[in-house]
Amino acid sequence: MYKKIISFIIVLIFLYLLFYLFPIYKGNSKAIFNNHQKLWAHRVLDFNDANNKFSNFKGIEIDVFFETEKKVFDVRHHGEYRGNTLLDFLNNINDKELFLWIDLKNLNNNNVLAIRNRLNEIIDSGVSKEHLLIESKNIELLEILQIEGFYVSYWLPTFNFIKSTYEVFQVKNNLIKFKPNAISCSYHNIDFYSRKFPKYNLHCWTNGLEEGEDNLKVLKISLRDNVKVILVDFKNNFIQ
Repeated sequence: MYKKIISFIIVLIFLYLLFYLFPIYKGNSKAIFNNHQKLWAHRVLDFNDANNKFSNFKGIEIDVFFETEKKVFDVRHHGEYRGNTLLDFLNNINDKELFLWIDLKNLNNNNVLAIRNRLNEIIDSGVSKEHLLIESKNIELLEILQIEGFYVSYWLPTFNFIKSTYEVFQVKNNLIKFKPNAISCSYHNIDFYSRKFPKYNLHCWTNGLEEGEDNLKVLKISLRDNVKVILVDFKNNFIQ
C-alpha cells in the first residue's frame, strides 16, 4: 500500500510538472511598447514626480478611479477623492512622448460607457492615444475600450498551486476571444505565465524589490523576450 501511495504521488508530481512547464497557447500580440528600455516607474501619482524624480524613465504607471458623478478620472491608488484629475496630470507632463500605464481601479458595467466617453474626450484634447495603456481585470469590459482603439492590458490572476490548473485555461480562452494587447501580472508569476503564453506581450510589476540589491532579479526578468514592460519602485532606470 505504501509503495502504491508513493507511486501515485510521483505520478502526480510528474503530471503537474508537465502542466507547469509547457505552453498552452502560442498566439502572440503585436508589441505596442517594443523598446529596449523596459523599466517604467511604478505608481507615479504626481506629475511633478513624473517630470523630475522619474524623468529618466520612458514610461510610468498611474492608478486612477473614475468618478461617475464628476465625470473625471481621479489619480490615486486608494482612499477618497483627491481632485487630481488624469487630464490635468497629462497636460502637465513635460515629456509628451512618455508612455502611461493606467491602472483603472474601478471599471465596471455601470461606468464603462462613461469611461469610454471620457477617454475619448481626453484624446480629443490632444493626448496621444498611442501612449496610453488601460489595465483592468475585467477583460470583457476592456474590449469596449479596445474597440475604440485604446491599448489594453488584461490583469491576470495570481498564480496558485491548485486554482491556476484551471484558471489558466480561462485566461487562454479570453486571450483567444478578446485578443488584448498585453497581459500583466506580478513578477512572482512571470515564470508561470511566460511558460504558458511564451509569445504574448507580458507586462509586470515588482512591488517589494529594492533598488541595488534586487537589480539582478529585474535584469533577469528583462531578458525574457516577451516581457515588454517592468514596473519598478526605483529612482533610476539602470537598464538603458
